[in-house]
Amino acid sequence: DEVEMQVLEVNENEMVRLNVKVSDPDQDKVEYSFTPPLNQVGQWKTNYGDAGEYIVTLTATDGVLTTEKKMKIVVNRVNVAPLLSGVADLHAEEGELVSFKPVASDPNGDQVTVTISEPLQSGSFATDHTSAGEYQVKVVASDGELSTEKNLVLIVHDVNELPVLTNLQDVVVKEGETVTLQPAVSDLDDDDVKVTISEPVGNSGVWKTLYTDHGEYVVTVTANDRKGIVTKQVKLSVEDVNMPPVIVEVKLVVS
Repeated sequence: DEVEMQVLEVNENEMVRLNVKVSDPDQDKVEYSFTPPLNQVGQWKTNYGDAGEYIVTLTATDGVLTTEKKMKIVVNRVNVAPLLSGVADLHAEEGELVSFKPVASDPNGDQVTVTISEPLQSGSFATDHTSAGEYQVKVVASDGELSTEKNLVLIVHDVNELPVLTNLQDVVVKEGETVTLQPAVSDLDDDDVKVTISEPVGNSGVWKTLYTDHGEYVVTVTANDRKGIVTKQVKLSVEDVNMPPVIVEVKLVVS
């Protein structure tokens, strides 16, 4: 009858040890044993997740006659917080995809919910040229009752985006005409970009040719954001223009 059973009560993760005292009126040698989950000497190391009721039988025998005693072991549930691993600082460069998947488990076998703060909330972060910086990320594993929290630092290292030079085409002019270069520059990082133009045009971007300047010229345009340099070359063709002679002065010479 289960009502009359001896009840032994422990908590999860505790050790069950049964000390048995057996006597025999004939003073025969008596051997005894236990049914699982106890071992043969009446011991059982419970674990988290073992909560419940267990009916065990103690059997004592003198080799001829046997006596049995049933007992109920009640293992009380003891909730413990989930375990969280795989949480460590992360490093990436701008433009990389950062993936992060922590490992959570629960000693009680409970279902665990893992939440991650931004920018890794979805488990990944597609960085771009604006993502450089240091991010504090919180990871929480919860079984609905208890939770475990860990923190990590995500460092996204800056990757310089080189300036882009546009609005530059080869130029053909005639002697005496003006060459005008107006390079356009853009920089995804919004860096301060210095633009220089080589001679004979110069940094002003304007060159008034003379009637002796015919020929082919290569002008180099440089954009420098102090992290990297971009250059483009422009070919200038100055075509010869034949001008009539100019009579500058006539003097009378008397001899």
